[in-house]
Amino acid sequence: MKGLLFFTVLAIASCTTDVSIMKADNQIQHETGSAIDTSSLDREPSSEPDSQISDLTIGFGKIHFRQIACPACVGEPGEFDITAELKLHSPTSGNYTEHLTPVSSCTTNLHDTHVSIQPLLSSENAYFNDIVLPPSGQGTWANTYMYENQYSRNTFYKITTEHGTVDNAFQTIEGFDQINPYTLLWVDPSYAFEAVISKSGTTFTWAPVLPATQFEIIIAVYTPDGSQFLGAVSCMENDSGMMFIPGDYFQNYSYWSLASVHFLRHKVMSTPAQELGGQFQSHMIWEVVGTAHVE
Repeated sequence: MKGLLFFTVLAIASCTTDVSIMKADNQIQHETGSAIDTSSLDREPSSEPDSQISDLTIGFGKIHFRQIACPACVGEPGEFDITAELKLHSPTSGNYTEHLTPVSSCTTNLHDTHVSIQPLLSSENAYFNDIVLPPSGQGTWANTYMYENQYSRNTFYKITTEHGTVDNAFQTIEGFDQINPYTLLWVDPSYAFEAVISKSGTTFTWAPVLPATQFEIIIAVYTPDGSQFLGAVSCMENDSGMMFIPGDYFQNYSYWSLASVHFLRHKVMSTPAQELGGQFQSHMIWEVVGTAHVE
């Protein structure tokens, strides 16, 4: 059985029609294309004028819902990995999602974002609706063991903390009813890696399409025996249900190099947080991971 020495992976098999999810080794460097405008995405109206609070960021919330089609193929013990994280701090001009690949572009230069902050005290539990997030370091709360039935799709969440509340802080998203090529999602290691990443280019489709979301595909390539990570490409578009990945990115990889294919739906919001005196950023991620090979 072939398997990958995976950089970061976890999976999910839902009792609903949702297809899947997972985490790639992280995100992307800006190259060409239009950057995601976090200042205008789904900003929630507040009950008081925005002029009474700062335009600076005072916190960040994220829920990452992951599922892997074939956990055994990547050395992971299970399918679901659902995590929630909250950060609160003094106002900062930093942007937690500036690492995301600009829309209508691809890159092979993957990186994450570091925001310099002065964290607030974290001594009591915080809540995303009824989801409990215990303190997890200075100015940070986290729940790394969420169950699938705790996640309500397409729902606005209220954040409650010892420092105040944020009404309608973010809206969750949903997963997929279908992903094609469907052979990406084989769950049996005996059949996994059948799908082809073509050196002539590959078209991917999925459903449903969600408005006001972005869709990223990361293809990570490994040696044919799966023991070494060789490189990755990430492409981002507004969610349209289809994406073409040019074959140019795979010309230097040998025939039957193994690949993990990460489908990531993103929803970024910025919400006025009256009680905290600034803007609250959020990032919802729904991820599915499949297997393939290069030829």
